[in-house]
Amino acid sequence: MARTLLTDDIWQQIQSTMQFHGCYCSKNSRNIMEAILWKLRTGATWRDVPEKFCLWEIAYNRFNRWASKGLWDKFF
Repeated sequence: MARTLLTDDIWQQIQSTMQFHGCYCSKNSRNIMEAILWKLRTGATWRDVPEKFCLWEIAYNRFNRWASKGLWDKFF
């Protein structure tokens, strides 16, 4: 398995936490989360997020939406 991908077990834990805190999980939420984690791990700009995850604008907006709900404090 590639290092950039979340395992199913980890994703289930993340998804449960997100739902508990009122964050909607769409079918693309896992790809968006992987895009955000890629950006944080690499230190790249949002515009450099690979499209294999999602459009950078989607990752950027979702990061900010989840931040406003305090979700990142639960993970880090």
